[in-house]
Amino acid sequence: MRRERAFTLIELMIVVAVVAILAVVGYPSYRDHIARGQRSQGQQVLMDLAQRQEQFLLDRRQYNTDPGASPGLGVSNTLPQGFKYTLPNPLAGVNNGTVPPTYTVCIDPIAGSPVADRGDGRLCINSQGQRWREALPGNGVFDSGSDCAWDNSSCPFLPR
Repeated sequence: MRRERAFTLIELMIVVAVVAILAVVGYPSYRDHIARGQRSQGQQVLMDLAQRQEQFLLDRRQYNTDPGASPGLGVSNTLPQGFKYTLPNPLAGVNNGTVPPTYTVCIDPIAGSPVADRGDGRLCINSQGQRWREALPGNGVFDSGSDCAWDNSSCPFLPR
């Protein structure tokens, strides 16, 4: 008589339990990894926008305030596929009346995206090369005593 080789129900339950534990432990890390990648995309778009503004300043001695100006910024046409931030009018924060001229641009995460779910806040950059994150209105605030730069992923967030 030949004996059948098969898994017992106990062995299958152990395998399912191990897989479930790995999923519970790994899924939050996976979501954080995805959110960091999306934040990196946002940072790249803002750096590209800043570079284009600086080139415009060198060419025209002022920052671009006209979306139809040539050469324009063209950033909204080159957004990566699946971009998880809203890019408001990037020319709204330009002030050419000061000496030297200045600009500040911020992008907000799209609601429901991993970046928004993490509470990463908006990304901002200005003409002095300063880069920071801000809490979205109504979501809470970042601890004012800390450095909430782009690369500080452990920026303390104080929910309201």
